[in-house]
Amino acid sequence: MDAIRINRIQAAIKDELSILINRQLKDPRVPTVVVTDVELTRDAKQATVKISILSLTETHAQPEVMKGCLEALNHAKGFLKKELSRLINLRAMPELIFKEDKGLENTLRVNEILKQLAAEKK
Repeated sequence: MDAIRINRIQAAIKDELSILINRQLKDPRVPTVVVTDVELTRDAKQATVKISILSLTETHAQPEVMKGCLEALNHAKGFLKKELSRLINLRAMPELIFKEDKGLENTLRVNEILKQLAAEKK
């Protein structure tokens, strides 16, 4: 598959999955999440979905919340895949693999370190 088509499919999966998870998934283990990225393999058989929990508290302080969320999303894979295939017209819907996106956490940690260095410098 060419790169332009893969990018279009990734964007469509990201948009639709974000809506499905937050509006139609009724599992109490799943808080409000943000689908940060979708990486599709070249043959479009697997899609790695990176998620981040949207909350006012820091997610790295609550790893059990993310673990429960990933378990719930893996449990709901079949439902999500079925709904995606209804919304996105593909010959075969890719298998969904959910992973935690640590990009925001790493950014917050770097900012904290920079603030500490600036405070020590003064």
